Amino acid sequence: MITIRKWKMFCLVLMAVFLAGGCGFKDIDKRLFVVSIGVDLAKNSSKKYLVSLKFAIPSASKDQPNEFSIVSEAADSMSEAVRILKTKVDKEIDFSHAKVIVLSEDVVKTTGNAGIYYWFPRRRDIQGIAWVAIGKPSALEVLKVKPKSEQLPSNALFLALGKDGSETPYIIPSLLFDFKYRLIERGIDPILPIIEAQKGLFEINTVGLLNKSKMIIHLAPEETKMLNFLKSKEEKSAIKITKGKTKVVIDTNKVKAKYKIIRPKGKEPYISVKISVQGKLEETNRFVSNSQLWEFEKAAEKAMNREMKDLLKKIQAANVDPLGFGLRYRARSFNNDDWEQWKKIYPNITFKVDTKVQITDTGLIE
Repeated sequence: MITIRKWKMFCLVLMAVFLAGGCGFKDIDKRLFVVSIGVDLAKNSSKKYLVSLKFAIPSASKDQPNEFSIVSEAADSMSEAVRILKTKVDKEIDFSHAKVIVLSEDVVKTTGNAGIYYWFPRRRDIQGIAWVAIGKPSALEVLKVKPKSEQLPSNALFLALGKDGSETPYIIPSLLFDFKYRLIERGIDPILPIIEAQKGLFEINTVGLLNKSKMIIHLAPEETKMLNFLKSKEEKSAIKITKGKTKVVIDTNKVKAKYKIIRPKGKEPYISVKISVQGKLEETNRFVSNSQLWEFEKAAEKAMNREMKDLLKKIQAANVDPLGFGLRYRARSFNNDDWEQWKKIYPNITFKVDTKVQITDTGLIE
């Protein structure tokens, strides 16, 4: 015989089953998948931001696979923009496939964007491995670009930033989780690649360096390449060397960099940077024999020492630290005021750069 207590338990379980069947889940045909997100400063509006979402549109035809739709909304926050954007589409907005976040140059150059920056890592449906970048002339223009080689919406950006396609030392990708980490961690600052929208294609060969609130400087293509060398993130590159009337290009296949913060007793601290480069002769305007290779190795070492030192001084003068010198100092200091000490040391610290270049051969020409 069923007791009253057992009957109540049975009713509670039955109610729970019916409630679980009600539905937070929506079928895939009732969802719109966001592939990339753009944030600009709103113009001719009382609102602060213009938020744009790029949706991939499934196509029944194989002839037109790259179909997409961009919907924009002006708002004072990401949360407000997304909720209003939901009223402009007929399906549930799904961010699980959003892999690129583009912030316009105007946005990253202004302060007070912490709410925007932290909205992305706070949401559990946005991947921490999404790429973050700066868009020129605007984030919306970057989202609108449709390269002819692109098979899926925003796939060209996925391939370029993820380096699954083109491999180049001029791109320094930034992942969302790393961007958030650099925003909050003392002693290391964010680096964001700059995507410039052109007619039917992208150009990504520069980066912007930020402090904890805004972009301070942007680096030229060659400076971006050197920064990539210092990060030891890209080994395939080319170094141009001029010695007298002879110009050569070294195709690098191995680049390693390491540094130490030296604090000698009774003397000023300095940062020792050691770089090793290995490659082969790829191009010359005059004949170069194997016996002459050492001359171009020395010329390359001298040129790289100068360029690396100039870059480090430029970054130092801007008071940003994309390489994490301050983090290294804090990790090896046992004082309670180590961060305050570093803030006094960094603006005046000297850099000693030592580069070793080895040209292994002259290609297929002996």
